[in-house]
Amino acid sequence: MGQGARPFELIRLTPAIGVEVRSLDLSAEVDEATADCLYDALLDHHVLVLRGGPLPPARLEALGSTFGPLAQAHHTYPNVDGHPSVTVLDTGPDNPPDNAEWHTDLSFRTDRPFLSILQPDIRPSVGGDTLFASLFAVHDALMPGLRSDLEELSAVHDMGSFRNHTYAEGGVDLMNERMTEVGSSVHPIIDHHPVTGKPFLHVNECFTSHVVGLTMPESRRLLAYLFDLIARPQFQVRIRWEDDMVVLWDNRGTQHYAADDYLPHRRVMQRLIVTTDRREAV
Repeated sequence: MGQGARPFELIRLTPAIGVEVRSLDLSAEVDEATADCLYDALLDHHVLVLRGGPLPPARLEALGSTFGPLAQAHHTYPNVDGHPSVTVLDTGPDNPPDNAEWHTDLSFRTDRPFLSILQPDIRPSVGGDTLFASLFAVHDALMPGLRSDLEELSAVHDMGSFRNHTYAEGGVDLMNERMTEVGSSVHPIIDHHPVTGKPFLHVNECFTSHVVGLTMPESRRLLAYLFDLIARPQFQVRIRWEDDMVVLWDNRGTQHYAADDYLPHRRVMQRLIVTTDRREAV
């Protein structure tokens, strides 16, 4: 579908990443042509802010299914009753947030997920923003010599900070069991988007364990520099949640960070993950 036929308007949020989608009616089913336009916008801008939410779980699943198959129940977090694909992220005074780290969802998997969708259920009166970073923009900002060196390196991604969750839940035995269940994967540090071919920096402070072939001190220093680069504001967009927002992002080349600045208020979000891009093989 051409630019003139797009059934909505796009408003750029920052030069690096993110657009707001206007004039799209989420109360109606998203047809294939509209989904294709959203998909094209996602490839171009990586984060889409839709209006018209929050969507009931079934409608959220229907929206996600237009892009591909849905992930089932998360290994750590609960889900909405009757909707295993809709994960509930509930934090507050009784369950303080403990994962305020830049990350790409489930990067420890070899079959890393394609798309995530997030909407607020209970929004704190202050704080609780979500930040997104473009790893394409970070890649392009690397000095050519460093970029060339990184193209020869890979890094291990594992369960990362989830080790703390499982240890607190069931001690070392459960932690080891979950680590065996979840496993780990190795990704090139300079990766490429499977559809557009654009290069991006593929490390994150939550799940990237170490760089293959380097000593641990060398690995820590290199990763610390790259993590610091990702955290720079010029590569980011900050989403200040409103009740009607539904946010989609392409996990292949982005990271996000949930600001943990809202206690003593409660923050409840609903998240859905699309595992595979149904257009990727086309």
